[in-house]
Amino acid sequence: MNNVVSFSGGRTSAYMVHLIERMRKEGTIENVHYVFLDTGAEHPKTYEFIRNCVEHFGIDLTCLRPLVNPEKGIGVTYQIVGLDDCKPDLQPWKDFTAKYGTPYVHGAFCTSRMKTDPFDKWCNSTFGKGNYTTWLGMRIDEPRRIRDRENVRYLAEISLMDKTGILGWWSEQPFDLEIDEWLGNCVFCLKKGVNKIALAQRAEPEMAAEFHELLSSDRVRTLGDRPAGNAAIYRNWMTIPAIVEAFAPFSDDQIKARMRSASGSCTESCEVFGCQIDMFEESH
Repeated sequence: MNNVVSFSGGRTSAYMVHLIERMRKEGTIENVHYVFLDTGAEHPKTYEFIRNCVEHFGIDLTCLRPLVNPEKGIGVTYQIVGLDDCKPDLQPWKDFTAKYGTPYVHGAFCTSRMKTDPFDKWCNSTFGKGNYTTWLGMRIDEPRRIRDRENVRYLAEISLMDKTGILGWWSEQPFDLEIDEWLGNCVFCLKKGVNKIALAQRAEPEMAAEFHELLSSDRVRTLGDRPAGNAAIYRNWMTIPAIVEAFAPFSDDQIKARMRSASGSCTESCEVFGCQIDMFEESH
């Protein structure tokens, strides 16, 4: 059985890569393959972190980008790219929204079509259907994100480390992911709470403007009526400018305090099966 490790580019999945690579060298796991799905919407520091992990852990990483065929009836496939070709150019998002329109908070079909479908098709083509186990970076303190699935295993099965423990582990390493958690994954991911989007916009206003421009472009396919147009992908049909306006009276510290005091947890890593297992709750 082949073991395919989904590396999302975050600290938790990177820690899983570290553990599984150690297990591989010890001979307790075999036929290991590491895969990164790139949507072109990650933070530049995320791409730097991935390159550092590849070099430091000494792994071979297969990088896939979704390949969108503009013809109707033909689903998203994949293209294999070099690690240096993974970058925040938003090109996969441009191709995706031109054909399928924009996703929204309770219809996050971006994950299935831009990550799960390309991942499955690459695995099935490379190993054969049913001939591989997928490893996902869900921790022991994320029980609601863990589901019994055939040929799917989780970090929680091989590590008792929770989020605090993993952050502590990374603080002792020679490098780290040098961004705040609200800048992880697709920087302006629709699964994030609006408070995280507000903080992300303040940290990266140029990236926010570029992403909003993409969502608002005439190239985007329009699917029925949507309040505030195609760019209204966040909770309560909000756009990035609307979120900026709503949070304008609050300081960064006030927004962070709101995140700490709110119950629930939003997704921290957009995994290949994320659209099915994430709870889409408001904030940390």
